[in-house]
Amino acid sequence: EVLRAVESLIATGEGLEHEILVVDNASRDGSAAAIREQYPSVTVIETGANLWFTGGNNAGISASQGDYVLSLNPDTVACPGMLQTMVAYLAAHPEVGAVTCRMEFPDGTLQRNCSRLAAYTDMLFDYTLLGLIFARWRARRRQWMWYADWDRLSDYSVEVAPDSNLMVRRSVLDEVQHYDEGLKLYFTEDDLCRRILEHGHEIHYVAGATLIHAEHASTTKVQRLATQVYFDDLIAYARKYFGRARALLLGALIFPTRAAMYLKHTVARSR
Repeated sequence: EVLRAVESLIATGEGLEHEILVVDNASRDGSAAAIREQYPSVTVIETGANLWFTGGNNAGISASQGDYVLSLNPDTVACPGMLQTMVAYLAAHPEVGAVTCRMEFPDGTLQRNCSRLAAYTDMLFDYTLLGLIFARWRARRRQWMWYADWDRLSDYSVEVAPDSNLMVRRSVLDEVQHYDEGLKLYFTEDDLCRRILEHGHEIHYVAGATLIHAEHASTTKVQRLATQVYFDDLIAYARKYFGRARALLLGALIFPTRAAMYLKHTVARSR
């Protein structure tokens, strides 16, 4: 996957002064060596350990030199004009600290990404049995959270953009002190975007640029571990923004959901 991502960036980066950095979190698939051999202009950073999404991105940010930093998942393919359009948008809109763009699944289906920031009640109703009791309220809230009335065909100011495809001004990244490594893999975009907004910068969706994204491809192979990390990050995020007491309550209430998902993946793995 990462080789395709690198190839697409090289093929579509014409006209831009740019660098490509690949952070290898102690992978065992030989991808780091393959990139060095096939694409010598690409900088490969081998961390020597699994620093997770946040640590890996911070390593890349620290080593990079550009005025804009684009975070991309390895399961992505940049379409022609994507990079140039996103850079031009940031250059033309100084009030905007970060941008994402139109994202599609490999079959061409539009991904309805971007959302509003979740409140504590959203976490309660999304991850606990309270969501079943207040199902109608939950459904209305989800529509509002995920901008149900927006077709993703126009530029839009959003609160949370996916960091699988997020271009941020370096000055803004330095201002918010990069990724919080207290989170490993999930709620990283919620955390980063919240801090970008708190520092007075806007986040925009740019409809004129397109990225192909095979969403969740990197975690489907390790579902049980991903589930464990997901709930750990959920509690860490809740503790950071809503306080220790509310995080403890959320942790207690999500226990049935967490146990059921863990059991599901354990049974599936044993088959």
